[in-house]
Amino acid sequence: MRILCVGASHKTAAVSMRERLSFDCAKASLALAQLAQRWPAAEFLLLSTCNRVELYVARPLHERPRVQDLVDWLGEFHRVHPDSFAGETYSLADAQAVAHLLRVTAGLDSLVPGEDQIVAQVKEACRLADEARAARGVMKELVEGALHTAKHVRTETGVAAGKVSVASVAVDLIRQGRPALEQACVLSIGAGEMSAMMLKHMAKLGCRKILIANRSPDRAAALARLCGGTSVSLEDLDEHLAAADIVVTSTGSPQPLVTAAMVEAAQHRRGGKSLLIVDIAVPRDVDPAAAGVHNVSLFNIDDLEQTVRRTIALRQDEQDRACDIIDRHVAELTERLHVRKVSPTIDALYKRLEQIAAEELASARNKLSTHADAADDEEVIQRALHRAVRRILHDPATRLRQDPDSARTQELMDAVRELFALGKDLTAENAENAEN
Repeated sequence: MRILCVGASHKTAAVSMRERLSFDCAKASLALAQLAQRWPAAEFLLLSTCNRVELYVARPLHERPRVQDLVDWLGEFHRVHPDSFAGETYSLADAQAVAHLLRVTAGLDSLVPGEDQIVAQVKEACRLADEARAARGVMKELVEGALHTAKHVRTETGVAAGKVSVASVAVDLIRQGRPALEQACVLSIGAGEMSAMMLKHMAKLGCRKILIANRSPDRAAALARLCGGTSVSLEDLDEHLAAADIVVTSTGSPQPLVTAAMVEAAQHRRGGKSLLIVDIAVPRDVDPAAAGVHNVSLFNIDDLEQTVRRTIALRQDEQDRACDIIDRHVAELTERLHVRKVSPTIDALYKRLEQIAAEELASARNKLSTHADAADDEEVIQRALHRAVRRILHDPATRLRQDPDSARTQELMDAVRELFALGKDLTAENAENAEN
């Protein structure tokens, strides 16, 4: 079994490329269904956030898709020529791919190290893959291992101690750009989790007015109640832009909601006063050309990285401890995945021999029944038979586990199944049935 990862993140690709390769929920479901249909022997996980787009694949050895297949498919799906993002993507295989997923899920590869929103995003990615029938035993086990590792890292290290979120970093950037917040009118375009986090910070800083525009008026009203703001219509966005001193945006819109012309018109109505816009959406909510409008400061999610470097002081020893934990989990997980292919055959073989031993013991029981200490004799024989089965099968099982993906091991498994009449349909998916 091979594990592959092809992706682009905030470390390798600018937001302008990440937004072109991003997937919303509907696109992710469509993509996973398409991948499962094109390569039915493989399993897939698609992780798309504001900071990364990553496709994980588990497939049989020597089969497809391969890395170039995945790169080509990504370009085909988004109608982007692969050459245009060749220098901004990365590919990882086997233990490196597993280690990367574990680091990502633990928050060590995040824009803000230690943030925990990624855990929910990985769970959601697994749910979508499961619904599309793109993730089965191996991929689910991989995700389960990543989530377990993330919990271990957070419990045993201080990587999350004193951490800040993307939302709080965005607010720090706003405070630097607009010190007199008590006089400011804030317009939030979007009412999701990230918007809520930013507005809670802004409300604590005593902003004069908070306006919330969202496609769902109910969600906007609910968030307004939480932060002491006012729900406004998204259809009147031009008017609200003219009233705002600070604009924060975080929606799932595939196209910009705020154009450069809208910003220019708002600035004209505002008399050219300074306007600060922080757009942390991917794809972006604000046309990048708006940065050219007079007295407008426009920041996107990539601009937060410099603020992160100034505000995050993650101790190196905590990072090292977290990496050690991840290395141990990678070794355990890859070993488990490595032997998964041969486990059903080994389990069934043990079961068959133990069944034969039990039948022989039952036959011997009649001969032992005339002795006064027959029960003791039977227990001795039972333990001896159990040990004999384990000793007989130890070397064959070890041999099969050493190189489970080789053609020679496959030949040996076929021979074992035929010689011991174990059946030809023992796979990782019906291992549970073999054990029961």
